Amino acid sequence: MISAIISTYNRERFLNGLFESILNQSISKDDYEIVIVNNNSTDRTEQICWQFMADHPDVKCSYFVETKQGLSYGRNRGIEESNGDLVTFLDDDAIIAPDFFEKTNHFFDAYPTVNAMGGRILLRYMEEKPAWYNPFIAPILGYFNPGDKQKVFSNNYFRGSNMSFRKVVFEKHGGFDVRLGRKAASLYGNEEKELFYRFKENGEVMWYVPEAVVYHLVPIERTTDEFVRRQAIGIGKSERIRTLSLGKAKWYFSVFKELLKWAASFGIAAFYLVTFRYAASRIIVKFRAWVSKGLIFRYD
Repeated sequence: MISAIISTYNRERFLNGLFESILNQSISKDDYEIVIVNNNSTDRTEQICWQFMADHPDVKCSYFVETKQGLSYGRNRGIEESNGDLVTFLDDDAIIAPDFFEKTNHFFDAYPTVNAMGGRILLRYMEEKPAWYNPFIAPILGYFNPGDKQKVFSNNYFRGSNMSFRKVVFEKHGGFDVRLGRKAASLYGNEEKELFYRFKENGEVMWYVPEAVVYHLVPIERTTDEFVRRQAIGIGKSERIRTLSLGKAKWYFSVFKELLKWAASFGIAAFYLVTFRYAASRIIVKFRAWVSKGLIFRYD
């Protein structure tokens, strides 16, 4: 059985869409469960979840409140409360393809020694695509699409909107680092990156499986400069926390890589500038500056 873990915080307007996509799965309802972890929401999340469970008594669904604030706390609580031998983490602002559970189950059946996988994440704009859109910045909106072929993750790693595991791997290597990940309205991250590299260092081989597809919803407010700024600074801050926890040398190396990314960013920005895509050129430079600010400078 697969346990679909949803750690949610103040996303009342998205939850019913996610629930509907779960109900439309191609596998039997007997073969999955939903584990909802409410991470101190102040909106109508609780009422919506209880209503869903009342309307669908045929679906195995459990509901918990995690009072320790943070997405990593919520995900770890979901792991503890889950009953399946497989766990998948569903974002509360995403929907899953109708065969998502089927494809996930099929992969783990076909590769019994593999304990972790991640899939493709495509975007669905709720209003309009931003003028600055380009593939280099799209990942901050949730986009993740390394191609059409299954392959072992090497330098890349799975993303939080689409990652699935054998539950036993958490018993072996531990769960998400609670210092990282979003906490309430903050836009910290890197908990998936930290988890991936910790698992990899412990000998786990993890795969990219493009057939398992998730659609990440993009409301208009996530396309503004202010959202990009907060997200980019959060990325930088999170990488600072992650690398410093491994030693100063790791942080220095991360800063060095950031300098290389600056060189690439200037080249990409120049290309967009000469091809008259001014919004894309501008956001490339701003994004890099905001990430660097979070990575290099220590501040709250």
